[in-house]
Amino acid sequence: MRRRHGSARIQQRLSRRHELYLYLTGALLLLSGAGWLIAHYLLRTPSAYGAGPHPSEAWWMRLHGAAVVGFLVVFGALLPGHIVQNWRQRINRYSGLTVVLAVSLLALSGYGLYYLVDDRQRAVTSGVHWVVGLTASGALVLHVVLGKRLAARARERRMAARLHRHKPGMPTTPQNAKTTG
Repeated sequence: MRRRHGSARIQQRLSRRHELYLYLTGALLLLSGAGWLIAHYLLRTPSAYGAGPHPSEAWWMRLHGAAVVGFLVVFGALLPGHIVQNWRQRINRYSGLTVVLAVSLLALSGYGLYYLVDDRQRAVTSGVHWVVGLTASGALVLHVVLGKRLAARARERRMAARLHRHKPGMPTTPQNAKTTG
C-alpha cells in the first residue's frame, strides 16, 4: 500500500552540512568554469603559430573535473529524499525542475565534450555547456531563495494555526489553569 504524502510532514530541508557541500562544490564548479573561459578566450598566449592556449587552461579543467565529481555525488544524494518528496508534494516544482534539467544537460554536454564530440561539434557543445553552466548558478540561487521563502510562509501558517486553536477565555498555560479553576 502506498503512503499518501499530502498531510504527512516530511523534512524537506537539507541538512546544513549537505547544503554547505552543495554550495561549495557548486561554487568551485562556477569558479573553475569561469577561470577556464577567461584563460581560453582572454588570456591566449602568442606562439610561433598564432595564439596558443594559456598554461592555466589545463589546470582549470583539472579543477573543474574534480569539482564535478564532488558536485554530482552531493547532487545525486538529493534525488531520493529532497527531489522526489518535494515533487510528490508539488513544492517548488518549476525552479527545482529547472535546476535538475540544467544539471542533467551540463552532465551530458560535459561528458560529450570529454568523450564523444568531434572537432566540428565541439564549438557548439562547448557553447551550450558554458552558457547553461553560467545560467545554472542563477537557477540554483532562485530555487534556494524560493524554497526558503516558501518555508518561512509555512512556518508562519503553522504559528497562526496554533494561535487560532487557542479559544478566548481558555487558559493558555498550565499555571493559568490552576488559578482560574
